[in-house]
Amino acid sequence: MSSLVEHVPWVLAAVAALLAVMGAAFVVRGLALGRRRSRVSLRVLTPKEQAIVSACADALFPPEGPIPVSGTEAGLVTYMDAYLQRAPSESRLLIRLLFQLVEHGPWLWGPRRVRFTRLLPEEQRVALERMAASPIYFRRVAFVSLRLMLTMGYFAHAGVQRAIGIPVLRAAEAA
Repeated sequence: MSSLVEHVPWVLAAVAALLAVMGAAFVVRGLALGRRRSRVSLRVLTPKEQAIVSACADALFPPEGPIPVSGTEAGLVTYMDAYLQRAPSESRLLIRLLFQLVEHGPWLWGPRRVRFTRLLPEEQRVALERMAASPIYFRRVAFVSLRLMLTMGYFAHAGVQRAIGIPVLRAAEAA
């Protein structure tokens, strides 16, 4: 028994060293891999919010969709940044909370327990479909709100307007 007691400090030191190395690895992973760099320099959207908007934009308006302009090609990240700049501060907070609901929705309600931006594009489309058809009224309203804002930006884009054969509005030419 006394020989086991002699080794306790060494075992504790080894466990502490292992935990320190694991903690450092998680910190490095979080700093290096966990945060995506901004795609563009924007005024309001954080890099994480940009990633959420980009993923939602391409899930709702995929590159292989009926209109050959994807959501990100239509500049929806920049559009949402400008939209948030114009929004009152109370609305801006609610929109940011909406982005967080979308990001953490798959983790909360499935089918896979990961963040929205970590899903594959097809899984992102399914997650939004599940949100739209949810028995929870609040989730359905959140989906409709997100889709409304992104659809406004999508159809304001000159490339989308040309693709669907409507005259390009002057304001859309600048986009």
